Amino acid sequence: MSDYENLENYESSPEDDAYRVDARDIAFLAAGIAIGAGLAILLTPKTGREVRRAIGRGCRRLVDELSERGHDLKEELRERGQDLRERAGDWHERAPNLLRFGRHTRKGRRWFREG
Repeated sequence: MSDYENLENYESSPEDDAYRVDARDIAFLAAGIAIGAGLAILLTPKTGREVRRAIGRGCRRLVDELSERGHDLKEELRERGQDLRERAGDWHERAPNLLRFGRHTRKGRRWFREG
């Protein structure tokens, strides 16, 4: 009997069940995070205006950081593109020589006849 056919007879052990994560577990985690964040905002000694300013500063910092990372990534991609373009140019220049060499070898002649 194959492993696939034997799959219906498989019973999970209690150790396997301990590592299983259900959607309900994730929902409880999200609810706990939301409740904790709400309590932290309600119980803070700062005024509402101060809390809003702090949240705004954090958001602006995050946007600036993401913008900077995006700019760095754009520059890195541009450099990689230029490198690939140069390599493609090198291969373009070398291709005729490689084809000529391939025609003069035994395997190359067979490949050109079959192709």
